[in-house]
Amino acid sequence: MASIKIVLYTQKILANGEHPIMLRIIKDRKPTYLSIGKSCSKILWDFKENAPKKKHPFKHELDMLLAKKIREASKIILDFENEERYFSGEAIRNKLQKTFSKISVYQFFDVEIERLTKANRIGYARVFKDTKRELMRFRGGKDFQFADVNVKFLNDFEAQFAERGVANNSISVFMRTLRKLINSAITEGYCPAEIYPFKAYNISKLTSPTIKRALTKEQMKKIIATEVTPGSSLFHSKNYFLFSFYNRGMNFTDLAFLKWSDIRDERLHYVRKKTGQHYNIELLPPSKEILEYYQSDTRGEFVFPILNEGHRTAISIHNRTKKMLRQTNQDLKEIAKMADINVPVTTYVARHSWGTILKRNGISTSIISEGYGHTTERTTQIYLDSFENQTLDEANRALL
Repeated sequence: MASIKIVLYTQKILANGEHPIMLRIIKDRKPTYLSIGKSCSKILWDFKENAPKKKHPFKHELDMLLAKKIREASKIILDFENEERYFSGEAIRNKLQKTFSKISVYQFFDVEIERLTKANRIGYARVFKDTKRELMRFRGGKDFQFADVNVKFLNDFEAQFAERGVANNSISVFMRTLRKLINSAITEGYCPAEIYPFKAYNISKLTSPTIKRALTKEQMKKIIATEVTPGSSLFHSKNYFLFSFYNRGMNFTDLAFLKWSDIRDERLHYVRKKTGQHYNIELLPPSKEILEYYQSDTRGEFVFPILNEGHRTAISIHNRTKKMLRQTNQDLKEIAKMADINVPVTTYVARHSWGTILKRNGISTSIISEGYGHTTERTTQIYLDSFENQTLDEANRALL
């Protein structure tokens, strides 16, 4: 059993000369104290009743607050007891601290951003920063509490994006980030679960179908045949694109982190940064040719000249990778023009094209899915272009 009582903690004197009003929790005969954020002088405190005296100018308000704190503490203890597991006074205090703490939405954004930054999840931290910025724009900079986020709030937040012409997929990112923040706040006890607004607000309505861009085998041959000056930015970008294509659409970030130690026994061994998926891929002759060029051109641990030993901090690595990805995508669009290809080519087109070309050559979706490292074939379908319509149209002509 645990007991709770309001006491005036006279062992401590505050700057205003008063003593903090504490919640005393006794569990296993051990007292644990937690301040409720209010104070009182000895003269105005009734030690027998453990309450402010009748002559206290704010007795009514304090009595209401103290009763509320007792109720909150009693509920937490009852919840612990209903779970039928051991709990300490410290555990009660920790949970009460979160219940008593009023952290604003912007403040909790800062907590999450700092947490992600320390975990070196710089890109994800930036998404939270962007979402906070959009909320501040929507609110005119005014902070707010989690209790203010209801369905009307979410609908109004969405509507102002639409008025500004922001794409649905971008709106979806902001909404999902806000949902993640609220879920974390609920888990950590800063937001009551019963006010969760996303039960009635549907984010999925904002998700537009992914535009499937993939090159045909003939178009890939055009890219391969396009001549660029060795050592130029276009040359490197073409190599990144082709190496990705020949290695199951390897992600650009994984290309950047690829080390010579990952090349063993004429195979490529690496772990995808995004998913933790392990890959073990046979190196095709075109990939070996690309590697031979960089093997004679570099002395560092990284295969490609995207990162170097000077990029050590998470932020510098993120910024450098993002800068190089932007440059590579610009170069690929230029190469596509040179090859007379009208598809807006980016590094991700290599990933789409790998699966689509294999599928057009009769390889099953299940094998392609395994090559991508997907857990379901449904995910794989996103990467495959809609060439099935062309196939069905040709079959339908047999009716004529």
